[in-house]
Amino acid sequence: MESFYDLFKAASLRYTDSAIHFPDEGRRFSYAEFLEGVDDLASAMAGCGIGRGDRVALFGQNTSYWMKCFFAIIKLGAVVVPVSAKSVEDEVLYIVRTAGVKLLFHLMDNPVSDRLMHSVPAIVTLEEAGYFVSKYKGAPVTASVSNDLLMIMFTSGTTADPKGVMHGPANLLHSALDFMRTISLESRDVMLLNLPISHIYGCVLICCSFFMAGADLVVSRTYNARATLRLIDEYRCTVLNMVPTMYQVLFSSELISRYDLSSVRRAVVGGSYTSVELVEDMGRAFGAEHVMCGFGMTECASWALGQGFDAPASERGNSAGWPVADMEARIAPGYGLSEDGMIQGELCLRGKNMMLGYLDAEVTAASYDDEGWFHTGDVAKCNDKGLYWIVDRCKDMIIRGGENISPKHVELVIDSFDGTEGSQVVGLRDDVFGEKVVAVLTRSRAEKTDLKALTAYLRQRLGKNKRPDFYVALDEIPMAGVGKVNKQAIRQKVNDNIGILRRNIINYL
Repeated sequence: MESFYDLFKAASLRYTDSAIHFPDEGRRFSYAEFLEGVDDLASAMAGCGIGRGDRVALFGQNTSYWMKCFFAIIKLGAVVVPVSAKSVEDEVLYIVRTAGVKLLFHLMDNPVSDRLMHSVPAIVTLEEAGYFVSKYKGAPVTASVSNDLLMIMFTSGTTADPKGVMHGPANLLHSALDFMRTISLESRDVMLLNLPISHIYGCVLICCSFFMAGADLVVSRTYNARATLRLIDEYRCTVLNMVPTMYQVLFSSELISRYDLSSVRRAVVGGSYTSVELVEDMGRAFGAEHVMCGFGMTECASWALGQGFDAPASERGNSAGWPVADMEARIAPGYGLSEDGMIQGELCLRGKNMMLGYLDAEVTAASYDDEGWFHTGDVAKCNDKGLYWIVDRCKDMIIRGGENISPKHVELVIDSFDGTEGSQVVGLRDDVFGEKVVAVLTRSRAEKTDLKALTAYLRQRLGKNKRPDFYVALDEIPMAGVGKVNKQAIRQKVNDNIGILRRNIINYL
C-alpha cells in the first residue's frame, strides 16, 4: 500500500499549481516546495537514528513545521504521536512515557521543563529546528517505508488516564478517501484548516485528504472568529470543517456580516451534538444545501456517519447521517424506543475505518463484543431510512467544544490537592461550548478549601479545556446505592441552578 507520503508526492507531480498557505507565517508552498522541507526533515530524523517503528511525538499548534514533521515521520515508517497544544506538562509526560516516545518535537514557545527533558531520549525545540535540519541534512533515507502502525493518538475516556488509540495506514486511508469523496473535494477547492491539527479530525480528515484531490489548503495557527471570517473572505475558501462550538462563535459574532462568505460550497460540522438551531444558522449563512453533519471519534479515524450531499437538506436535518462507505452501524441489542418512535440505544460500529486497538489490550477487548462491534458509549436513535441521530452518552463523559474530557481524570487531579478528597466532576449545559466543566465538593470540604490555591494547582496539572469553569458545594453527595455516586442527580442539581452559578467562587447550593 502506498503511504500518505507517496500519495502526496504523486499529487505534487499532478497538481503543480496547488498550494498550502500558512497566513500566520506569511508563507505559501506549492506541493513540491512543501515536500522539499518534508524530505529535509526525514533526512535529519534518519541522521539522528529515527527509523521504522520509532515513536515520534509532535507537540504544538498548526504550523508548517508540524505538518512537515508529520509527513516526514510517515516517510520513515515511524509512528506519529500527536500531542495537543493545550496539554500541560503532566499530560505530555504521561503520553510520551506511555507511548515510548524516542523523539519529541517541542514546537511551543514555552521552554522545555527538566522533567520532560529527562523523560524523552531526544527533544527538538522551535529554536533548535533549523540547526537540527542543517546538522543532519543529507543523511541517507530509504524510500518511503511501510509500517503497520502509523499513529498513536490519545483520547479521553471514562477512565482516569487517556487511552492510546493505534491506527494503521489502511484504516486512515479508508477514512480520508471516503471523507474526500463524500464532500466531493476537487482541485478547484480551497479548504480551511482551523481545527487543532493534533486532533483526529484535523490530522486525518483534512491533512490526509486535501492533496489527494489537489485542493489548496489554508492553515490557521489557532481558531478565533475574526481570523476565520477574514481567511474565508481573503482566500475564497470553499470548504469549511469545524465543530459546533466554532460555528456557534462565528454566528454569535457581530463581525459575520462584514465578510463575504459566498465562496463556501461545503460547510461540514461534527465532533459533538449539533442542534437544529445551529444547522438552521449554517443554512442561512452558507445555503442549506451546502451544510453537512457527520459523526466520528478517534477510534474510527474520525469518520463513521455522514449525511452526504446527495440527499435533500430537508431530509438530512440535524442527523449525523448514514454509515459511510466501509462502515457499519447499529443500535446495540436490548434497545428501547425514543419519544418519536425510533429505536434508541448504544451506538455500535465496525468496519475498515476502525482502529487497530488501544495500547492496552484489556481495554480493547472490553470495547468490542463477540461479533466485532465496537461499543461507542454514545446513545443514538435510528429511523426506518437508516438515518442516525446522536442524542446522549452512556458513558460519564463531558464534551466541551468538541473535545472529550474524562471526569474521572479531572477528579483524581483535584483530589490530589490536599483537603479535597471525594470531588465529583460533571458537565453543565452551555449554548456555545456544548458543556462546561463543574467541580462539586461537599460543603464540609469546600469550607476548608483555599480556592485560589486550588485553581493555581490545577493550572499546572490540567490543560485549560479540562479545568473547572465553576465550583459547587453540596451538603452531601447523592448516592445511587452502596458506594455508588449518583452522577445523574448531581448533574441535574447543577443544571437546575445554571442561572445563578458564578465563576471564581464556590457556589453553595
